[in-house]
Amino acid sequence: MQERLVSKMKQDGKMITVAVSEEEITEAFNRERAQLPKRPATVTFRQIVVSTQASAAAKKVAYARAESLYTDLNTGGDFEKIAKRFSQDSGSAVQGGDLGWSRRGQMVPAFDQMMFLLPPGQISPIVETQFGYHIIRVDRVQPAERKARHILIKPTYDSADVALARLRADSVMASWKKGTPFDSLVARYHDLASDEARGVLEPFERSRLPESYQTAFADRTDGDFITPFPVEDAQRGVPKFVVAQLVNAVDAGDYTMQDLRNQIREQLTQEKSYRRLLDSLRKDTYVSILLDAPVKAATDDR
Repeated sequence: MQERLVSKMKQDGKMITVAVSEEEITEAFNRERAQLPKRPATVTFRQIVVSTQASAAAKKVAYARAESLYTDLNTGGDFEKIAKRFSQDSGSAVQGGDLGWSRRGQMVPAFDQMMFLLPPGQISPIVETQFGYHIIRVDRVQPAERKARHILIKPTYDSADVALARLRADSVMASWKKGTPFDSLVARYHDLASDEARGVLEPFERSRLPESYQTAFADRTDGDFITPFPVEDAQRGVPKFVVAQLVNAVDAGDYTMQDLRNQIREQLTQEKSYRRLLDSLRKDTYVSILLDAPVKAATDDR
């Protein structure tokens, strides 16, 4: 409640940002340092996630299956029943393909674009994404949202596809080491459908990282390139490969003022601004009472 009030007052220009000095930051840190918990060990890294790709033959088989279902739908087939029986999106298939409400940008680009083009009730042509082949139907429309269903047919993967993905990850690592810009490698190879972020990440606590990451970063130092390692791709059911560089590793220990400087500055700034606002409100209220007092007295005299 207080945070919302402060935010609203900042927007309205009623709360003025107050400067905080280095002396105040140092004083606040020294006052609280005895109560601070231990700083956990952290790692900061950047990564490119290389996914396993289906072969052209497997994609051809999956497309043919999607095409057959598309024909059934356009000759009177029930979308929900076909989705329940054949869709390979386990999360939505049991709901007849229902994806619920989605805002623009929540889905991968090709799916998102088609979903916002479709009028309610119309079945889309087959749409290819990183996950496979989709047939989409929009049920309801709001200005910024769509309530849609889909049927997903995935291509199959085999050990040869996984082996090729590993070779591609090794190639990405070799190019990176030779000086190919990280951003260009991300644009070309990073799996946009993956949950893993790319680029330089915020520090992660070592103990909270997945076990595969903890193992990969063990005994590594700043600047080290990490041999590509596999992680689970739950969406495809096959491994994908992480190509990473350790940017910074910090051991567990006591927090320093440098660790907390920005956090302390922000907290002190908010506290001082809030106190100034309260002082201003009290002053305005006091003046208001003084101005009203003679009127009340005059009324009493009558």
